[in-house]
Amino acid sequence: MAPIQKPGRSKQDYATPHNFLTAVKRLLSIDRFTFDFAADYQNAVAPAFYDVTVDALSKSDWSYRCGSGWGWLNPPYANIGPWAKKCQQCKKEGGQIAFLVPAGVGANWFRDYVDGVAKVLLLNGRLAFMKDKPTWLYPKDCILCLFSPSIKPEYAVWSWKALV
Repeated sequence: MAPIQKPGRSKQDYATPHNFLTAVKRLLSIDRFTFDFAADYQNAVAPAFYDVTVDALSKSDWSYRCGSGWGWLNPPYANIGPWAKKCQQCKKEGGQIAFLVPAGVGANWFRDYVDGVAKVLLLNGRLAFMKDKPTWLYPKDCILCLFSPSIKPEYAVWSWKALV
């Protein structure tokens, strides 16, 4: 029998590790992200962002916010589906988003909005979601999904620490 899940009870706002962001920017050949779609003043990775006071999922301007660059999204993990759907829609409108989530490849959101739509990088090397000095590794495998009209949907294992 599977363990009982407790959605929404765990901390949902860990900052993305700086070393991982450095590797992603190098991978994408960018200096910065244009917009962070789920952040706050303490963990934003772009100069402009939506925080908890804004319902980012109700906004229709995601591709506009990305501009000609890349948006970033490390959403709350309690309900990933609506976020994945917005990334898919943003790509259809010409935007580009890097989407960091647990590797839920058996989930409906993955089947419906990621598989065959985004380039999925299976992260080789666990992430430590603590700012500055990581003290524990996230207990699940993660994926980085690249939603972009100019990137072919495919799967690859990415040893991201090689770019740090």
